[in-house]
Amino acid sequence: MTETTLPTDGRAARAARTRDAIVDASIGLVEAGDVRPTAPRIAARAGVSVRSVFQHFDDLPSLHTAVVSRVFERLSMLVVAVDPGLSRAYRIEAFARYRASLLEAITPFRRAAAVHAPFAPRIADAVAEGNVFLRDQVAATFAPELAALPPGESRELLDALAACASWGTWDSLRRGTGTADDGGPTAAEAVLRRMLRALLAEVPAPG
Repeated sequence: MTETTLPTDGRAARAARTRDAIVDASIGLVEAGDVRPTAPRIAARAGVSVRSVFQHFDDLPSLHTAVVSRVFERLSMLVVAVDPGLSRAYRIEAFARYRASLLEAITPFRRAAAVHAPFAPRIADAVAEGNVFLRDQVAATFAPELAALPPGESRELLDALAACASWGTWDSLRRGTGTADDGGPTAAEAVLRRMLRALLAEVPAPG
């Protein structure tokens, strides 16, 4: 490495740190309940100037893309696959626990997305991708039960399971529509588990 490359590398490293700080600040504000974080608030939380925000991100879509990528990266750590070969009772218990943790973490971002998605294609795409992933995870976890039914009934059961384990249902439980909100996420998780059990109760046991 030559002497002339050192300053350039140093500037690149500082620029990367500043970009990371801006993205993390945006995420932190959303997690704190600020669904419309402005450039001044983002800059203040990141410890940079407002000018720096626009120097590192040409426009809001580019910032949205960076934020979405970082959020996906963080949320991926909460994704736990449940072995479909295990007993139904165990799968329901484990799935409800893991899904509740993921949905609770998703909540601030989905609430912010509801505000921004109509005007931000990348955010709208991220929501759609997330919905597909959540549904696919339901299908994988309860594959034995779905396979035991005729195609039409299997699709109907998958629709029902995906709906009860969706973020929309979770948000309804967490917004105070019943006792689930009184007990926080633990009570909402119990409701999710009860719905899963009820939907699967009449399905023949696999094997």
